[in-house]
Amino acid sequence: MAHVSSQLGSTPEDSDSPANARGGTDDTGYDEGEDLLNALLATLAEAHTQAAVLAMGQNGVLEPVPESLDLHGHRVATVPIGSSALDLVTPECKARVIEAWERLRLGSHSRVKVRLLEDPRFLVTLDYFDTRRAFGLYIAVGSGTGLAEDEQTLGTTVPDLAPRFARELKDELALILKVDEAFTQILGWSPEEVVGKRSLEFIHPDDQELALANWTDLLAAEGPGRRVRLRHLHRDGSWVWVEVTNHNLFDDPNYGCVVAEMVDISDEMATHEALRAREQLLDRVAESVPVGLLEVGADSRVVYTNDRFHFMIGIDRTEDVMEQLASVVEDDRKLVQDALETVFGNGVDAYVEVRVTQPGGRDGDVHYCSLNMRALTDKAGGVTGAIVCVENVTETVKTREELRAQATVDSVTRCYNRASTMSALEAMLSSDDQRGRPAVIFVDLDRFNEVNDALGHAAGDEFLKVVAERLHRGVRGEDVVGRIGSDEFLVLCPGMSSPAEAMRTASRLAESLHDPIRLNGDPIPSRASIGVAWSRSPDTTVRKLVSEADAAMYASKRVGSGKPVLFSEPDPNTESTRSERWSALSENAY
Repeated sequence: MAHVSSQLGSTPEDSDSPANARGGTDDTGYDEGEDLLNALLATLAEAHTQAAVLAMGQNGVLEPVPESLDLHGHRVATVPIGSSALDLVTPECKARVIEAWERLRLGSHSRVKVRLLEDPRFLVTLDYFDTRRAFGLYIAVGSGTGLAEDEQTLGTTVPDLAPRFARELKDELALILKVDEAFTQILGWSPEEVVGKRSLEFIHPDDQELALANWTDLLAAEGPGRRVRLRHLHRDGSWVWVEVTNHNLFDDPNYGCVVAEMVDISDEMATHEALRAREQLLDRVAESVPVGLLEVGADSRVVYTNDRFHFMIGIDRTEDVMEQLASVVEDDRKLVQDALETVFGNGVDAYVEVRVTQPGGRDGDVHYCSLNMRALTDKAGGVTGAIVCVENVTETVKTREELRAQATVDSVTRCYNRASTMSALEAMLSSDDQRGRPAVIFVDLDRFNEVNDALGHAAGDEFLKVVAERLHRGVRGEDVVGRIGSDEFLVLCPGMSSPAEAMRTASRLAESLHDPIRLNGDPIPSRASIGVAWSRSPDTTVRKLVSEADAAMYASKRVGSGKPVLFSEPDPNTESTRSERWSALSENAY
């Protein structure tokens, strides 16, 4: 079909131009021609089995049909290889074949009805398909058995598709010289309505500066086209997104003008716009939610942060996630690292609470933040990153600590309450402390009821606070001071090497309690009875050890000197009394 090319003229598609490279496919590689061909052949297989299939090269010359093409039961046309479709039709149909060929080069499919030279009485529908991406060839399918006089043709067809590719010719002033049929189908303008007008008149005002810059670059150098994406006015007043490639062919004797190839990219731009709108919506949502958002890639690089995140963390955007979280107190950073490793390594969600240096605050000013980490995965389940929701939980932590304190600490003296004291002693007895065994010092205030009766309960509470302060000052930091009754305290001392060491601690406490306590400027006498018990055996229980300290305290009370007494084996005559006291003491202790 060499003479077809000569009649069409040398076009940019015949070169290595972008249009030629597309070959009937869009930018994603989707082959519309192959898809339509398969649909037609499958449809004809049910309604008409006599369709004939042809294959043509770039120059229109017939070539062997590829063996890989699924013919769906149809036959290969019995025509000489090396001839062309023009050799098969009557003379008056040749021009129509040439026009169909040209339309094919601008799109992925074209159709023409012709009379065959071998029997002009019949009409045949020729469907051309651009299948170069799949087979390196054009494929044509001839179908139909109706008489030409009746214009009866086969009713089985494939749907006509609106073209995506169009062409216009322009002079050096960008005046439109000529447009093709596809231009009219895409944009609605007839040739008479646009020829002689400047193409800029049809460009969206917001895109005109871009179009002028592209045109200026075009005029500066001839040769391959320069692409630009812009909005072109449709005849109905709407705007159509097109990608225009202007080719400077002023020096080409076949043209002497600019050849503009136009591709309708409305669907693509609509998709982009939908994605942009969705991203904008997500951005607005992300900025309005009352939590900080941090997206991290699998390479530990920061992908996204919202403003609230930076407000809480106090650090501007960085690339590395641990640098982004540098305001987390150093002792808590390992918690963050371990949590991220869990998310990235196993795809398991993680939650941690960390302390964060207060933005703009003094050294030591911290607030608490929760980091709620959720794995992001691909379709195969592979972890691609993580989203971290950051929330300031300082008030929650404070409330929780207050509730915990209320459940643990005596409200008057701020010592451990009875239940937490017994729990602490049980933990000490079960630990493997290499320094020694725990000791218990039982402190009972003498004549405390007289203070309450004479001065009132408020004064009595102040008296107890002073006693608690003196007890705390007289013990080690690891020791526990608990209030287990109205005027009874229990001091727990872990890691005591011997009973003598426990007695030395008890003696210090006794001396501190001998000094009068001033209330409203008046000195109030103070003294306590103190009993000491040391856990000799690993099998010692909480009940047994406290009972022994209680018995020793009663021995101190009988002496009345205010000095501590170390537990020794009890007098059988007092056993029942001690048992009764322990039952009352241990009630509701756990």
